[in-house]
Amino acid sequence: MENKNILLTAFYGTSAAHMLDKERDCRTLFLPNDKVRDSEILIDTISKETFGYVICFGQKPLIVDKVFIETTAGHGETSIKTNFDCEKLKQVFEQKGIAAKLSHNAGTSFCNVLYLNGLRYIFQNHMETQMVFVHIPFGKNITDFDGFCRRILSVLETGW
Repeated sequence: MENKNILLTAFYGTSAAHMLDKERDCRTLFLPNDKVRDSEILIDTISKETFGYVICFGQKPLIVDKVFIETTAGHGETSIKTNFDCEKLKQVFEQKGIAAKLSHNAGTSFCNVLYLNGLRYIFQNHMETQMVFVHIPFGKNITDFDGFCRRILSVLETGW
């Protein structure tokens, strides 16, 4: 997989943003924690540049030393399932020593809104881009933060 073809996102001030501070090979996009602006910035970016993959990272408060791979974004009666091979991504995380769980609920706040709007834009515009949202723990819930981040980012080199 060519890393230039990957967009990684995170919200400023989160454990995910601290993780992506270390990433130099992929295009990164830091979002301001504003439900409207976050989606506008993401959509503006993917409308102007071509990405094979968009991987959004957020933090989930009650998980420890594992990731949640979100399969679905939703609001009310609307739900959109990702076009990303989440099962394969789960296997790759586990091969790298990271416990991973498939989740079908991206939450009710910033993460879910970004995911829903991003997927909607990709599907409505018939883009070949695959998008997934991955929740990581808060920094205090990661035993070895640097090692955990290295293993997550090494997944990008593996391909899926």
